[in-house]
Amino acid sequence: MSRTVDLSLSTRTQQFLVLALLVGSLVVPVLTAVLSAVGLTVPQAFAGAAAAWLALAVLWVRRSGGAENDGGAWDGIPRRQYEGRFAEAGGLTRSEQEDALEQVGDE
Repeated sequence: MSRTVDLSLSTRTQQFLVLALLVGSLVVPVLTAVLSAVGLTVPQAFAGAAAAWLALAVLWVRRSGGAENDGGAWDGIPRRQYEGRFAEAGGLTRSEQEDALEQVGDE
């Protein structure tokens, strides 16, 4: 029996990384320059710019949503175990719901 581990990132995590790292590497130096021109020291300006950009990045990613299926608790459980090991934890209901969705999709 082979086992696999999925190390892929969710869509929301990918959005955050792109926004925070790539776009942030362009925006934070500009904000640092503006804040240092206002009168803050360079370390204070950098810390303020980084904190402000991080807060804005988190707000934007949370506001934009992300993928429809963004990593729920059932994603790590194989479907074959819904009616077995996880039956008492809602696996029976989950199995019935997924079967109903497949039937609706087939029609």
